[in-house]
Amino acid sequence: MKKLWTVAGLSLVAVVAMVLSASAADDTGKKHSPHLVGTISAISPDCITVTTKKDGDVKIAMDKNTVFGDKKDPKTCADFKVGDKVFVAYSEDGDKKCATRVGTPKPHAPKPDANK
Repeated sequence: MKKLWTVAGLSLVAVVAMVLSASAADDTGKKHSPHLVGTISAISPDCITVTTKKDGDVKIAMDKNTVFGDKKDPKTCADFKVGDKVFVAYSEDGDKKCATRVGTPKPHAPKPDANK
């Protein structure tokens, strides 16, 4: 009987862990949209091509709902040019990607030195 309760308890823990990891929410409770960081290799008012180390050239459509910059530093499409490093959040509809936001990537904080 003790083994049965142990197995049941471990199964419950495994299910809870799977549900929590599947939610993919950050500490604010918002789900992360698909995004990439790379360098602009082509840009027009309706499309941006971003070159990434992982995926190479990625074409992403832009429309009237695409937001440029952020609340603290709003921009327009014209503020971005070939060679700029960008962060692009996008939505997917089948094989089509449409940019929801194009902005300057935030610098990452340096990782703490484990030897200190």
